[in-house]
Amino acid sequence: MDNRLEDIIECLQQPMQQFEEAFDKNFHTDDALLNTILTHTNSLKGKRIRPLLVFLIAKTFGDITPQTLRAAIIIELLHTASLLHDDVIDSSKIRRNKTTVNALFGDRPAILVGDYLYGKALATIKTQEDFNLMDVFARIALNLPAGEIKETDITNDKDTSIESYSKVIYYKTASLICASTECGARSCGNKNVNLKEIAELGEHIGMAFQIRDDILDYDANNLMGKGLGNDIREKKITLPFIHYLETLSDKEKDKAVDFFFGDNKSKEEIEDFIEKVNESGALQKTFKVQKNYSDKALKIVDNMPLNEYSINLRALVQYLTIRNK
Repeated sequence: MDNRLEDIIECLQQPMQQFEEAFDKNFHTDDALLNTILTHTNSLKGKRIRPLLVFLIAKTFGDITPQTLRAAIIIELLHTASLLHDDVIDSSKIRRNKTTVNALFGDRPAILVGDYLYGKALATIKTQEDFNLMDVFARIALNLPAGEIKETDITNDKDTSIESYSKVIYYKTASLICASTECGARSCGNKNVNLKEIAELGEHIGMAFQIRDDILDYDANNLMGKGLGNDIREKKITLPFIHYLETLSDKEKDKAVDFFFGDNKSKEEIEDFIEKVNESGALQKTFKVQKNYSDKALKIVDNMPLNEYSINLRALVQYLTIRNK
């Protein structure tokens, strides 16, 4: 794990340990096949960014309550379930350097285990306080598939508008981050938190985080280990591609669109396309948009109570949103 992230987690060692122990219980069952698939699913765990955000917000304004812990578990279960479904939709074979559930066990088991984890998320709700967060959980459950459908729609229509792209990344990425910040604030025991501002914080972080990821797909100088050109291979419309098209004549644009949405692109063709995008200035323009979201997020954090947790929250925002190259 990145040393910067380890430093941030250090201030939350106890709640993060409690989270891991409680979260892992959702991945054990007496059914042999289901247990095998769940065990593999849990081995694909990421950096736990969403629980971290829930806990940092809660500690910045109040305390981590049992409701906070359950909210973090529910959000991460919903996130994990959505990744299982995403991998089936995208026919992905690898996630976090491991074989995906669909590649190992098949599409049908992967979809069903994703549904099972949605059920586990619902089963985590225990108290009236938990039910008071149902609007947040329901919004995630609606936004994640809506994002997938919208992404399919804009790909089929070759819709390269910034408005459509922004909707997709809000639904698929920013809405989960937004839910994390909201749940941290609403469960911490402090009734005086500006919830609208906290929701905006999550949205800004999520948008900047996804745009940063989109930049790295085209940036040959990145040190993040992300494979270059994946979005081009998968015909995913992202902001660098949109800004690149803005630099072209109508004839050149048509040619670029035909290539982008074409099949069987060679490695050399993709590398040549990436070079053209880099030379066009599209990445610099995209980075300005990403930085705008990041700056808005940091401005909100800087207006929060100053303590150990808000300092680490600021560090986490920088870690998630500032491009490494």
